[in-house]
Amino acid sequence: MNLIDHVLHERYQEFGLDRHGIGRDWTSVLLTPQFVTSRHVVALIYPAGELRARLVVKVPRQPGDNKGVQREADMLRTLQSLHSGNVAGIPEVVAAVDVGDHTVLVETAVHGLQLDPDRVATDVADAQRAGNEFVALLPTTRPASANTDWYGRTVAQPLQALANLVPSEPEVASLVERTHQLLSPLRSVQLPAVFEHADLSHPNIFIQSDGSLQVVDWERSSIDGLPGHDLVFYLQYVGESAVKAFAREQQVEAFDAAFGPSGWALAPVRNELRRREVDPDLLPALVIATWARSAATLAYRLDGPQSRGQSEAQVRDAVVNDRDYWLWRHAVERGLP
Repeated sequence: MNLIDHVLHERYQEFGLDRHGIGRDWTSVLLTPQFVTSRHVVALIYPAGELRARLVVKVPRQPGDNKGVQREADMLRTLQSLHSGNVAGIPEVVAAVDVGDHTVLVETAVHGLQLDPDRVATDVADAQRAGNEFVALLPTTRPASANTDWYGRTVAQPLQALANLVPSEPEVASLVERTHQLLSPLRSVQLPAVFEHADLSHPNIFIQSDGSLQVVDWERSSIDGLPGHDLVFYLQYVGESAVKAFAREQQVEAFDAAFGPSGWALAPVRNELRRREVDPDLLPALVIATWARSAATLAYRLDGPQSRGQSEAQVRDAVVNDRDYWLWRHAVERGLP
């Protein structure tokens, strides 16, 4: 019996697993994501005789590396409380408990078809609509009038963390400096804070038969999100998928098609900004901020125990070869229109 099965058996009544359709007999299927930044083992829990998982369990690969699963549990619970109950399209937290040096997170499973690049390409308009509708459901967590020092929390601190991760890489320092220059028009603007997933792309998204989006993996989410960030990130993924842009140069071309002059993604993002009562003329700066902030999450994603044994050169290569880093660099090179 593995650790996950042992915890579920020992705490069956405490977790109320019967309420989630889990009898005393189940099958657990372990997944080990191979992304360089992946820090967890994931288990799908299938009740006896069923072909659909009812629960998902996440456990850190390394003892003590619990911040990610703890953050995901906190963010999901916060999102549920902001909606005064369960939210369609997201997992429900069943339990988050410490077992020795590991935090074990148990969630309900979401269902639907994986919205992978091939499925996006079969119906780009439907994929775009589903993303627009999901992002619109995420709440504003703080009005602009109360969101003081948002730039420091939301932009400056993450970029400084990335610069500290690779202190000897001059390009990163230069990109950070140039980004702050380009974003200077934002510093004096009051912006609301929004609930942000921060990684709306495959393999974190599923689509149900009714066309609604189902979203997992909330460990990068935040209550201090930037208006438009999730939609910019998601529409870039849709644009890449539509043209099968898997190489970095192709992904940059997809960015230009989406967010360049007359880009197809500009109108939906402007609509999202208007809905959040944000001046749509700020869109170019917010696009740059999106990719700067997304690249900056590498400071967290590359700081787990599994990466601490890497050399400085290996960490540097992981940063400068990252897709979000490329898009950030390209957005800065383009500048503001």
